[in-house]
Amino acid sequence: MHEFPVMVRSRAWRLLGTLCLWGALMACQPTHSAGPAPGTASATGAAKNDKSAQEHLWRVNPSPQEGFEVVFELHDAPGPFADFGGYAHYQSFNCNFVTSEWAGTRSQPTKSIPLTAEQIDATHYRATFYRDGLLDEDYYGKGVCHWELIGVTAGFKATGSEEDTAYAFELAKGAWQDGGKDKQYYWKGRYPRVKRVAPDIPAGAYGVRKLDQLRPGFRENVFSITADVTAKP
Repeated sequence: MHEFPVMVRSRAWRLLGTLCLWGALMACQPTHSAGPAPGTASATGAAKNDKSAQEHLWRVNPSPQEGFEVVFELHDAPGPFADFGGYAHYQSFNCNFVTSEWAGTRSQPTKSIPLTAEQIDATHYRATFYRDGLLDEDYYGKGVCHWELIGVTAGFKATGSEEDTAYAFELAKGAWQDGGKDKQYYWKGRYPRVKRVAPDIPAGAYGVRKLDQLRPGFRENVFSITADVTAKP
């Protein structure tokens, strides 16, 4: 039986239906165009009930003002990480759309947009995210949809290969501010990849914020990633 290194695996970002672990490093959603301007027939979403059609309506803010830069630093890493990227995740809680007219089901808009990300050197990585990354607009002709930032995730892989372990860093909500800090620990044994011994064992590794969340035998062989956040002027 495979023993997972993590004892406590409750991750808030699993609540996001838009999240998945890396096809090509967290590329779980296609990048969409800005979409038609509000007020047009297609912008109201009147005839568009599936999410893939909806996403074309939800527009990225071309001039966001509430920006933050986060610098990640690797400490005692088991090897180099050449692939780095991430996403900012948003949801509009005051709007919804029909997902199935037959079943009468509805869903709230959720959308993820890629972070502007770069590797600074062998141990430092920089990314930018925005609270106001999406435009608050009347997408359905029923009032303005207000978007909220609900998650910021980054990922690190040794080479970018699909077989590489995807080390996931979920930036704590309390760190979404000027001077914000976060730190997570990871077991080294998954680097650069592990053989999948069963379909339900993903090639991914979630960070923990306390070493005692790792099982004995794993917690003695870890590296860490720290995050330092500053507001963009």
